[in-house]
Amino acid sequence: LYVGNLDIAVTEELLVAVFGQMGQVKGCKIIHEPGNDPYCFVEFSDHQSAASALLAMNKRLCFGKVSNRVVGRA
Repeated sequence: LYVGNLDIAVTEELLVAVFGQMGQVKGCKIIHEPGNDPYCFVEFSDHQSAASALLAMNKRLCFGKVSNRVVGRA
C-alpha cells in the first residue's frame, strides 16, 4: 500500500506497529523527498490484510495528520 501525507516524525517501526494490527507486515519503507510530505509503502503478507488496512486507514487521522492517500492493490 502507498501511504501519503505522513508526519515527519513517523518512523517505519511505528508504521509497522500500526499497520500490523491489520495483518502481518512484510516490509515498510518511508520515502523523504525535499519539499514534500514523507510517504511510505507498506507490504503485507496476504491480500486480506492489505484490503483491511486500506479500508481502515484511508482518510483517517493518523499521527496528527490525515492519511488521506492510502491506496494500493488490495
